[in-house]
Amino acid sequence: MKFGFMNYDSKFSRTVNRLTELVLLNFVFILTCIPIFTIGAAVTALYSTTLKMARNQEGYIIRGYFKDFAGNFRQATIFWVIELLLYLQLRVLYIAAVVNGDGMMKAYTIITWTLGILYSIYFLFVFPLIATFQNTFIRIARNAFVMIISHLPWVLASYLIVAVPLAASFGIHTKILQFTMLFWFLVGFSLVLYLSSFCLNRIFSRYMDR
Repeated sequence: MKFGFMNYDSKFSRTVNRLTELVLLNFVFILTCIPIFTIGAAVTALYSTTLKMARNQEGYIIRGYFKDFAGNFRQATIFWVIELLLYLQLRVLYIAAVVNGDGMMKAYTIITWTLGILYSIYFLFVFPLIATFQNTFIRIARNAFVMIISHLPWVLASYLIVAVPLAASFGIHTKILQFTMLFWFLVGFSLVLYLSSFCLNRIFSRYMDR
């Protein structure tokens, strides 16, 4: 006797298969992030794969991941270096605040939190944009600004899906941190990007036929 939930085409089986794919994809993503300078290309490749998964167009997942990793490596790495330099700027502001005393610290806190959030929103949109559209560096950088402003609610939704779990994981009690780290190591990165991809596809689908 066969139970419905055990059938290959059942919702349960599809969910288990998808989760298995995300676990494997998460491992490959972490592996390709180890050199640090490859993180931009890794995020782009992960987004490229999860965006296709959200549209049910993924094909061979791991093969596709490495193809997108290599194909977008140069452009994604340039944006990643720029992002690191911008966050280094925030570190310089912190040093300046320490030197200038407590009065400067209040201003630093407001400035760095504001800039940090804006930077993260922008770059969390740039990498999936690179993954979806072939374009020059300047056009990608410009289009990201325009599309973020034009589709702000969906952009913020996709951002919060990624940012809130990350912030919660590293802002809670240290005794729980080991469990959240296990989550990120097993499936966290691929899962949150997969969920955010549904929001991003709502945006990108409007431009794919143009």
